[in-house]
Amino acid sequence: MQPSFRCFNESIYQQACTRVTPLLREQDASLVEKWTEFEWQAIWYSGAFGTSFRAVSGSLVEIVQFGFWNREPGPDFVHASLRVDGGRLLEGDIEFDMHVADWERHGHSQNPAFDRVVLHLFLHKSGASHFTRTTQNREVTQIHLQGEIDLLHIHPPIAHPGRCCAPLRSLPKQTIDSLIETAARIRMQRKADQLRRITIAHGLDEALFQAFAVALGYKLNKIPFLVLAQRARLQLLRELGPAAESLLFGISGFLEDRKTHRAMSIDPDYCRYLWEHWWQIRGQFAHLILRQNLWRFGMTRPSNHPHRRLGALAVLVRRWKEVRLLPPRLEDVAEWMDGLSHPFWDHHFTLNSRRTARPFHLLGQTRINEILANVIHPMLVATNQDDWESYKKIRAELGNRRLMIVCKRLFGETNRAREHIRCLYQQQGLLQIFEDFCLADTTNCAGCRFPEMVAKARQDHQP
Repeated sequence: MQPSFRCFNESIYQQACTRVTPLLREQDASLVEKWTEFEWQAIWYSGAFGTSFRAVSGSLVEIVQFGFWNREPGPDFVHASLRVDGGRLLEGDIEFDMHVADWERHGHSQNPAFDRVVLHLFLHKSGASHFTRTTQNREVTQIHLQGEIDLLHIHPPIAHPGRCCAPLRSLPKQTIDSLIETAARIRMQRKADQLRRITIAHGLDEALFQAFAVALGYKLNKIPFLVLAQRARLQLLRELGPAAESLLFGISGFLEDRKTHRAMSIDPDYCRYLWEHWWQIRGQFAHLILRQNLWRFGMTRPSNHPHRRLGALAVLVRRWKEVRLLPPRLEDVAEWMDGLSHPFWDHHFTLNSRRTARPFHLLGQTRINEILANVIHPMLVATNQDDWESYKKIRAELGNRRLMIVCKRLFGETNRAREHIRCLYQQQGLLQIFEDFCLADTTNCAGCRFPEMVAKARQDHQP
């Protein structure tokens, strides 16, 4: 990368960070049943219903931004924005149900994950009145969708192409990668700053331990892993010695979960080992046990199960002296983590799963890369041991839903984005662009400054 171009990009990047559709007529009930809820959500997201609607209350609702399709637990569409009766812009999530009563039937009114919902869409209604309310008793605007759309086959996009697609299309690959690298450097510096703040509060060892825990939490379980690392502090775990692993599994609540009691008959030696220590210290730490409803077990691969990730965290505690003596080279750290092993977790996915015939890595390459990006390299940057060139060489193993969204938003099609997501730093840079611009924008690209920044880069690099 040319230093002058990187400096220009960092400056520009930091600066940039700062008609009514008539009501559709009543539709034939048989047509409503023609498609599944997923397909109706796709029809909504495609924009086929329009952008302006009458709410059940009679208010005029204008969709400014449809948001992004949520493929994980929670509301169907996230980070949307709308106006009610021409008032101020409302930002939040959108839930789509087949029946108005599904909001209560599905428990959304008791689920904090739905507290950001600002719009409830539904196809069916009954004679009784149903109100959509959050856990905080906030009433959510309702829209009863009516009408028919002649769609026979749909391939719903996970996001709509953004206004930046056109200027990015005319930029050479090197210029785009340089822009992405600038965003990746900014993202890394922010992570280093965050780690530095935690270090000031808790010390470097505890800060690293919490960062490892969050990285092992993987998507849905980052918060419970962080809370666990804060309650079972590294210093305490190291003082407990052989009982450290039992404390982790005890405070997590996994040992006392009825669903895992079957583990005693599957591998009695390991469970007996955990319980022998836990029952002796339980009285001292019982008040720290996490609620079981904090954990999320669905939609995770077996190798990412919280039981197994907690086993990996226990191994790190046991070998913490080695962690602190690792050389400041990402390749060496990756090789060390690849060699981590545990007699039980090398052959089990959960506490009550049967033993596998062949062992498998305690940490896969994808998880190792995530730790390098979110723990090790930020620590090196925070301690002035930057290893950026080695970091740039790390290949990306897998993408995620958010990365798919930003690729669709910036490039319009997956094929164009493919050459810009091969390395981990590229993915991290694109995610930073998504957070700084796509998520911060509530105008459906109209007021976003990223397209102008891209256009400026194009002008400055024209021969």
